[in-house]
Amino acid sequence: MLLRLAVWTILAFLIGPLLIIVLFSFHATPSLSFPFTGASLRWYGELFGNSQLGAAVIKSLMIAFFTALVTLVLGATASLAWLRFGRIGRGIIEAVSITPIALPGLFVGVSLLVLFAQAGVQLSSVTIVISHVVVAIPIVIMAMRARLALFDRSLEEAARDLGASQMQTFRRVTLPMIAPTLISAAILAFAASFDEFVVTSFVAGTETTLPMYIWSMMRRTVTPLINAISTLALAFSILILLGAWAAGHVRRHAAIASRTKS
Repeated sequence: MLLRLAVWTILAFLIGPLLIIVLFSFHATPSLSFPFTGASLRWYGELFGNSQLGAAVIKSLMIAFFTALVTLVLGATASLAWLRFGRIGRGIIEAVSITPIALPGLFVGVSLLVLFAQAGVQLSSVTIVISHVVVAIPIVIMAMRARLALFDRSLEEAARDLGASQMQTFRRVTLPMIAPTLISAAILAFAASFDEFVVTSFVAGTETTLPMYIWSMMRRTVTPLINAISTLALAFSILILLGAWAAGHVRRHAAIASRTKS
C-alpha cells in the first residue's frame, strides 16, 4: 500500500506541472492563477501570427535535423568500430561517449564557447549544430551498443565466404539489421537537439532557437501564450518519442524473427 502511494505521488509530481501547463494554455484571460475562468483558443491563434516564433521554430527544426544526421553518421561509425575493437579500444569509445552526459551542461557550454573563441569560429547555427552533436552523440552510441552487443558477426562472415565484398556485406547484411536502431537513435538525437537550451545559450551568438525564444519571453512576463508554445512543443516531443518507440518495436520484432529463422 505504501509503495503504491509512493509511486502515485511521484507520478503526480512529475505529470502534474505538465497538466497545469496544458490547462492554462486554454485560459481565456492572461491570468495564470486559479480558479480557471474559462476556455479559449485565443493564445493558439496568436502563435500562428507570430513571425518571430515561426522563425525560431524553423531554426530549431533545421538545427535538430542536421544534428540528427551528423550524429547518426558519427555515432554509427563509432559503434561499428566498437564492435570490431578489442577491450582497450572499446573502453576508450565508451569513456568518450559517456563524458558529455556525465558533465554538467554548463561546463560543456563554457568549454565549447572557449574552444570556438580560441579557434576564431564565429558563433552561428553551425556552432549550435556542432555543440548539439557533442550532446546527442552519446545517445546514438549507447543505443547502438545495446543492439550491436547482440549482433551475430557470423552472418557477416558467411556473407564474405559467399563472395560478398565488405561494402556489399555492410549494405545487405549489417545495415538492414541495425537500421531500426539507427532510426530510433536518430529520432532521440533530434529530440535532444530540439529541446536543448543550456549549451545553446553559450554558442548561439545572435541565433534564436525555440527554447531560447521561450526563455526570452519568460524574462519579460509569463502569459498563457508561453503555455501554448510549451504545450505544442510537448506534443511534438511526445510524437518524436513515440516514433522512437515504434522503431524500437520494429527492431525487437525483427530480432525475434531473425532468431526464429536461425
